[in-house]
Amino acid sequence: MLLRLSIVLLLLAGVLIAPFAFRPTDESADLTKAKSERLVIITPHNESIQSEFAKGFVAHMKQNHQRDVFVDWRQPGGTSEIARFLRSEFATRFETLWKKRTKLPFLLTAREAFGNGKLDPGPAGKGTQQGIVDDLTGLDRENEEQIALAARKLFLTSNIGVGIDLFFGGGAYDFSKQASIGNLVAASPEGQYGPGALAREKPDWFSDEIMPATVSGEPFRDDDFRWVGTVLSAFGICYNTDVLDRLGIDEPFTSWSDLENPRLFGQVALADPTKSGSTTKAFEMLIQEKIQKRLTGGGTSEAAAIATGWDDAMRLILKISANSRYFTDSAAKVPRDVAMGDAAAGMCIDFYGRTFNELYRRDDGRDSRVQFLMPVGGTSIGADPIGMLRGAPNPELAHRFIEFVLSPDGQKLWNYQAGSPDGPTRFALRRPPIRKDFYTDSNREFMTDPEVNPYEISKGFTYHADWTGSLFASLRFAIKAACIDPHEEQQEAWKTLIDAGMPEAGVREFEDISLISYAETTTRIAEVLNEKDKIKEIILARELSEHFRTHYEAITAKWGAIELTAVKPE
Repeated sequence: MLLRLSIVLLLLAGVLIAPFAFRPTDESADLTKAKSERLVIITPHNESIQSEFAKGFVAHMKQNHQRDVFVDWRQPGGTSEIARFLRSEFATRFETLWKKRTKLPFLLTAREAFGNGKLDPGPAGKGTQQGIVDDLTGLDRENEEQIALAARKLFLTSNIGVGIDLFFGGGAYDFSKQASIGNLVAASPEGQYGPGALAREKPDWFSDEIMPATVSGEPFRDDDFRWVGTVLSAFGICYNTDVLDRLGIDEPFTSWSDLENPRLFGQVALADPTKSGSTTKAFEMLIQEKIQKRLTGGGTSEAAAIATGWDDAMRLILKISANSRYFTDSAAKVPRDVAMGDAAAGMCIDFYGRTFNELYRRDDGRDSRVQFLMPVGGTSIGADPIGMLRGAPNPELAHRFIEFVLSPDGQKLWNYQAGSPDGPTRFALRRPPIRKDFYTDSNREFMTDPEVNPYEISKGFTYHADWTGSLFASLRFAIKAACIDPHEEQQEAWKTLIDAGMPEAGVREFEDISLISYAETTTRIAEVLNEKDKIKEIILARELSEHFRTHYEAITAKWGAIELTAVKPE
């Protein structure tokens, strides 16, 4: 018994002592981390991008500035989750400031107004903190307009922060929204650090020859330099050639419409556009493609082409959704499942598709089973930005990081081969840099995608923000109501039509988009969303979701009965 107890005690001691006994003797890395300057970055970027840019920036700061730096990454999710996080955190910090400066409660009017980009606080909003304090001393708490403008003024002249320096990665839409709210700033209070300050330091970097302001209708930076693009993105289809062979699909993909093929039922991977800004952008590209086809077809005005093109696209989106296995919260899951053979194809951003193409190259040297296609005339080239957050705790270090990412050396990390001189150490990021002067013969020698020049590709497509840009939120709302919420019923209806031989009348019924048509989206849906009344949004969402759920169930009942009658033995 004593021997047994001794053994137990020895094992327990081993468990407790082992982590200390076997830890690395060289603790210099931990000591350096503890003593380093800390840069905090919130990002939707994956771990490979985080790893390579952290290592590159740390080495750059050590070599060029003799400083030890630690990059502290924060990743609460995609851009939508980041936006929610920032909204909550800034509201909490501003509530404290509001109560301190005004001695008033932080009621709904002030809460909704301080981050309302549509409110113009007037010249006083650019005044000193003391001037704003004087304005706030005699506020009439019953005057909602006065309270709203005062809240907006106070926020825009404050330097309150959320303990984060930079927002790195996402889409121009998401960054434009953060800039409009006031969460992103062009420069620190003294004007010395930030993207706006960098533009004054290095004006040649932001010339048309190196980093233009717009390309093919897409903004590559904010007019006031509250954010700037760092790398370029396009949208398309990733697909698994082995799975397509198994499904008997021999024709190569060329357009978004290929994803409506009934043989792809249950084989399309999609991300939830309400959780992923890049996925919403991909759906927007699909809509823009349909509008442009209507225009090039002739015989219609631009206004009519926009309306009919939108409706064409929504019918296609219904069918692509019906083919999908799921709507995942993570856009990165789409190419991963395609690569594993759990899905045949999916909509994704270009670097996800190219990354998995790289990972799944065959051992015998043949091409990867994972391919990525940018639909011809079906996608623009957009910028993936970076911006400094209001109240950044270390604005000077944030400034240095932005400068590094946009420098020739930082740009090499995006598309150089892993292990090449000045390239990433472990991961080939497979993304096209934003600098036009990067695409040279000397760089192509080390590039992972030497044949890709986005500035040439973009010539085949022009993005028109005035067509669909203002409907980004409405598009998300419509897809959620018509596809995500009633997805099970939608799939069942589509499978019923497939089993019935895809009758034209049944497909036309399935394509009923009357409640999410261009006319409805630009009026009823947009108006409710613009009111920012959550109760009204929930009521409308429930109404639309129930409509589509009932609609799909009716199709299943009707065409399922016809199918049964057709095969009933005599």
